[in-house]
Amino acid sequence: MGENHTIGIPRGLMAYREGVLWKNFFENLGYPCVFSPKSDRRILGQGTARAVDETCLPFKMYLGHVMELKGKCDVIFIPRMGGFTTREKMCTRYEALPDLVRNIFRDEHMEVLSVSYDWYDRTTEEKVYLELGMSLGSTRKEAKKAYNAARKKQETWRKAKEKGQQQLLETGKTKVLLSGHPYVIHDAYMGGEITGILEKMGAKVLYSDYVEQGSAMKRSYEFSRVMPWLINREIAGATMLMRKKVDGIVLVSAYPCGPDALVNDMLIRRINGIPVLSLTLDAQSGTAGVETRIESFIDIIKYQKAGGYGNQN
Repeated sequence: MGENHTIGIPRGLMAYREGVLWKNFFENLGYPCVFSPKSDRRILGQGTARAVDETCLPFKMYLGHVMELKGKCDVIFIPRMGGFTTREKMCTRYEALPDLVRNIFRDEHMEVLSVSYDWYDRTTEEKVYLELGMSLGSTRKEAKKAYNAARKKQETWRKAKEKGQQQLLETGKTKVLLSGHPYVIHDAYMGGEITGILEKMGAKVLYSDYVEQGSAMKRSYEFSRVMPWLINREIAGATMLMRKKVDGIVLVSAYPCGPDALVNDMLIRRINGIPVLSLTLDAQSGTAGVETRIESFIDIIKYQKAGGYGNQN
């Protein structure tokens, strides 16, 4: 791949968790990066048209973002991610992601750049990115320097989000935790719509992935020793840590996410004394009908804060 080749990054799935790392790693090696635009119904529509019906909503959105990058870059970065440990794996969709995209867009001949790791490889993130850098023609030393600087940028970005959220907890306003996969709760078309509705009703919105990651992971093992999914561990741990610090929790899932269906049901059973709203978004209705449910949810929070329901703790 030529040094001036542009790398495209679809604004979906793990880009919401690791996009800062990806962008800075490639740019540190001399490759300009371009992200697809923010999600909207049009992008979802074009992704849905290329996906099979049973596919989850975030994957349909992701395919739309891949299409948005056609003609805007030389290669699209689509990592194959299995997870690094046996109890912190990724959803199976990630293990086949580059192959799925190559197959779906085989007629478009889209160039895919990938990186591959899985929990049974006993590898590390650093090793994975050193190998990626060297596959692009960099020396091991150059790749290591690029990775370390990118990792630092990613951690600085996270710490800023965590600090900002911690400050929000000190406000006296109604605080609602939006709990879900980063690529659902921060997607402009999915979680963005929900955030907008909550803020319009005077609530301050906090996010499960802006809770300190190490603490969330540790708490997740108290929640379940055997849950195999990394992101659901982060969601569950963060939700349990925040449940007494906020006035309400919105569990956001995207149909038909199997891990969410199991874990969110467990969370609802374990959270007591605080209003919980479970929302499932799908490709057909999106956030239609959600506003009325959120209005009722905020009314319940206000009633409870005013001393209703025996002012439970």
